[in-house]
Amino acid sequence: MALKVTFGNGGAYTVASLTNLVDQETYKLLDEATTQTKTGSSLNSGIVQAAPGAKIAVGYNADTNSFNFDVTTAWNSVKNVLAKSDTSENLSFKDIVHVDVHLGGTGSSNVEVLNAKRGNISTGSGNDTVTVSLVSNEKFWSNAFNVDTGAGNDTITFKAGKSFNDTSAEGTGGILAQAVNGGAGVTDGSFTNVTINAGAGDDKIDLSGVKLASSLVTGGTGIDRIIASGGADTFVFNLGDMAKSSATDSIEGFNASMDKLKLVGTVIDNWAVRIDDSDTILTYNVTGEHKGEKIVVAGVHLTGSDWFTA
Repeated sequence: MALKVTFGNGGAYTVASLTNLVDQETYKLLDEATTQTKTGSSLNSGIVQAAPGAKIAVGYNADTNSFNFDVTTAWNSVKNVLAKSDTSENLSFKDIVHVDVHLGGTGSSNVEVLNAKRGNISTGSGNDTVTVSLVSNEKFWSNAFNVDTGAGNDTITFKAGKSFNDTSAEGTGGILAQAVNGGAGVTDGSFTNVTINAGAGDDKIDLSGVKLASSLVTGGTGIDRIIASGGADTFVFNLGDMAKSSATDSIEGFNASMDKLKLVGTVIDNWAVRIDDSDTILTYNVTGEHKGEKIVVAGVHLTGSDWFTA
């Protein structure tokens, strides 16, 4: 399936995904009249009108070989966008409340989502890059992002968005304008729950730019580098995900007062805890094929058991 991008303005506080067919019909989430379909290597550029007073500029950046979708009216004037393709793509979305992107293929995708409140992003088996900046106007409707990057050496970054009254924000409309329903303009992620599955490969996951309400992060197999958010993070490891050498999965910015290591299928006594300078090294210490697998928790000395969950 070639790249297809559809906008819409329907919704309900219960809607978590734009691909749910029942919700699509019930709440009129998407308007097929707004659909942009890739033909060959191009999309029609210009202005798409999602609703009265809701416009999106569609463009192509030859330098990055990417399609850009930038709301030119007020933040919250365009509620939804769903982008789907069987192949890899380079896509950028700005100032849309709910962004769902589902890509496939073995090529490397680059997905940039700026100033969004919620969304779901999945990519294929290439070396993919996903960048999300967060903004929210209230807590009642969903504030959640799910990212699944499949196999490949992927890079996933969450950062703060631009607040509604930020005079440094680009453009004459967009997020500079008043939010339709007012809003807090919260950009630090403190309303947002994030779930990440980075799949196989040597991945980098950086949450340091936000203070998430919660995160559930699974790096998968490969040597992964994870940087915690300033909020409550849970890092999930399955036996077989980690290496037995010192070049193994690592976590930076771990806060022992609120963060957790979810070490699936184990108990805390299965792990040898060793302090190495400023770091803690956890080693699986049960006889069998996984004995010796390690996790490095950088810059913190783990004591007690509060950091552990199964």
